[in-house]
Amino acid sequence: MAWGHVTLARVLLLGLATPFASAADSKKDGLASEEIQHKTVYTGNATEPVLSSPPTDKWWKSNICQGSYCVYTNLRIANRRGIVLVTKPDEYNKVERIEAYLERADNKWEDGSLLAETEILEKGLGLTAKQSIRRGKPLSSWSPVLLVHKDLFEDVVKKKERTRLLEAAINYLPDDTRAAFNRQRNRPGHNSGESPRSIEEILYAHPFEVDLGAGYRQEHSSKHYINYPEIALFQHDCRPNVAFYIDQHLQHRTTVARKVAEGEELSISYIDPFLPRKERSDWVKRFRGSSKPCPCAACTGNNKPSQLKKSDKNLAEINSIKAELKNHDSKKVTVSLIDRYVKLMHEEKLHAKYAEAWELAALNYNYLGEDKKAKKYADLAVQAGIVEGGKDSNDVVAMRVFASDVKGHYSYRYTLKRRGIKEPGN
Repeated sequence: MAWGHVTLARVLLLGLATPFASAADSKKDGLASEEIQHKTVYTGNATEPVLSSPPTDKWWKSNICQGSYCVYTNLRIANRRGIVLVTKPDEYNKVERIEAYLERADNKWEDGSLLAETEILEKGLGLTAKQSIRRGKPLSSWSPVLLVHKDLFEDVVKKKERTRLLEAAINYLPDDTRAAFNRQRNRPGHNSGESPRSIEEILYAHPFEVDLGAGYRQEHSSKHYINYPEIALFQHDCRPNVAFYIDQHLQHRTTVARKVAEGEELSISYIDPFLPRKERSDWVKRFRGSSKPCPCAACTGNNKPSQLKKSDKNLAEINSIKAELKNHDSKKVTVSLIDRYVKLMHEEKLHAKYAEAWELAALNYNYLGEDKKAKKYADLAVQAGIVEGGKDSNDVVAMRVFASDVKGHYSYRYTLKRRGIKEPGN
């Protein structure tokens, strides 16, 4: 296939065997209706006719709304990849302000020759490596095609009304982009007897979020679900080999977190890998469309109960130690405790979450005057931070400064000073 350009036959609006065109039907539930690309789409409070097709050269607010939530589109953006929003007017304005950055989106697999679409056992269509891939290798960069305000799911109580709004929004995407989005409707195993995923199910299965309110003084929430269709090819694993982040311009970026062998599945974690195993496994069964709990090695223990028991204990200990390391005034932190934390992170293969761990280790080693270990883990935190958040992320910049002058940093011997322990030679 041509990476970054996916085609698929158009999927009909979910739950609709026939068009909605009946005016009598619209009167029954108090909704207005209108034709959009030869399909009838219901709206909650439209007071005037809307265009049958949005303009292709600018942002456009439709009159397709439910309460304060409306559909906004821009078909030209990101080299005509397009984007649709289901949100409130003031939130739309925030996205419009970063249009120039969205326009410069890469929207590509960095090296498609490294990747193969493969049917993954118990998971569905995924990605595998055609050859060995080094740690730190960028894999992809994509702009979003859909943003949905999270409050929609509480404020619009009736699922039928939410579905109509969301399906109308997706129907406005350019043909290729809509086809790429609709690939996410396939359930694991592609069982023809199963209904395709709804848009809500897609958002819950790939729960990427952004807060558009960052940097704004406001009382209301600006959190949105955000969707990148191509990323759905990365199946879930609680111990993934690929890290991802969403940058300040809303681009989703993936990078290899550890060396990947030829033929190995490429995976990301769609939930917090530090959650207890039962919570992770139940989430996969509920939201990823699996008939079974999470099939990854971290949740099955390769069918070895003793391995599972040990992993559960390790994870609980990691979370306990992390809490102490985050407490600058903890009296329990010792060099051996930090060593233990580092060892457990390696044992649990949490490669996609090393950045914060090594930063905590570096700072706490420095609190105890262990400048050589502090320097080592500050450098490792920089390396991991580039993988997990980009070379210009705040954490990477801070750790670079720290690593350049460990003893000159405020943290050097911080804990020892508070304990009244003087530096040797003084």
